[in-house]
Amino acid sequence: MSMSTSATTSATASAITSATASAVVDPAVSEAAPARPRAAEVELSYDATVPRTLVHRASIAEVFVTDSAETGEDTFAVAAQLPRGHLIGEASPSYDFTLLVEVVRQAGVLIAHRHLGVELGSAFIFRDLRLRVTAFEPLRIGRRPADLRVEVTVRTRRNRAGRVQGFTFTGDVAVDGRPAMRGEGGLLILSRTAYQAMRSRRQLPDHPGFLLPRFTAAEPCAVGRRDARNVFVTEPVADGEQGGFSCQLVVDTSHPHVFDHPLDHVPGHLQMEAARQLAVASVARLHGLDPCSLSIASIETDFTDYAELDRITSLRATVGGFRSDEELGTFTIPVEVQAVQESTVTTAMRIEVAQWAQD
Repeated sequence: MSMSTSATTSATASAITSATASAVVDPAVSEAAPARPRAAEVELSYDATVPRTLVHRASIAEVFVTDSAETGEDTFAVAAQLPRGHLIGEASPSYDFTLLVEVVRQAGVLIAHRHLGVELGSAFIFRDLRLRVTAFEPLRIGRRPADLRVEVTVRTRRNRAGRVQGFTFTGDVAVDGRPAMRGEGGLLILSRTAYQAMRSRRQLPDHPGFLLPRFTAAEPCAVGRRDARNVFVTEPVADGEQGGFSCQLVVDTSHPHVFDHPLDHVPGHLQMEAARQLAVASVARLHGLDPCSLSIASIETDFTDYAELDRITSLRATVGGFRSDEELGTFTIPVEVQAVQESTVTTAMRIEVAQWAQD
């Protein structure tokens, strides 16, 4: 049910031009008020990252957003820089999808705290998230770190006292000025007290995951990864019907990116990355493709329940057939993925896998 305060948020939106109000004035004694600058004209700084508390990170090295500004009524712009080398990003020719998801999450959290008045310490519960790559080429890693600009439109939901209880968002991500992604989603916001009261209804063990089996992770090359530290699934196996595959989630609570700080549940971006790995491995095996040639074109998630750290999480995938994607100029293959704990689906995801010549 949650992408958690450490996992993914948010996203982005088209720039709008504010309309000027009409008024009868004497031009001899008064000048018309200047129109609000368009979102694209608002300059943002890339010189330093924002304070880590504003994006719910413990490590300064895990903060990617650098600035933000209100660009219109309910619209905002957020700047971020992507490092060319990062543990979760590995040494790939293109920027990693999970890294991009994290930037989107940080953008949403920053907007909430800096511009919407959401108190620090609040819990963010993501209900759904949809991200789509609109062009692969801008995501290719160049000779300098990439500057991202995230344009976001937000629709808030407030209580009678005016406190933000959640919001929906839409928007776009540009990399070095070139459109690359679009997204939308929604989340709830709870006070620290309310979140603790909700989670206290379930007794957590002193050592989450201590009694779970120690699953063996798949070989990195089988799931489109290069670094064994970033493999979060067991070797996928064919499961029943044609196109069906399954695996177990491999949880490493010491991972410095996924578990930047202690959590009381399996974070949503870990589930998304695990689903990506299962989808890539399943498509590669079913259709005879190289896993390292496959990229994520889109992902849709519905978080319906918490995935607990002291329960085994199974992932089930169903692979579809080839489809032509004219916008991306390649084919895509849809994969339905479910994360399941004790027969309960905690997260439902739909992933589109594309083959993109990265080298």
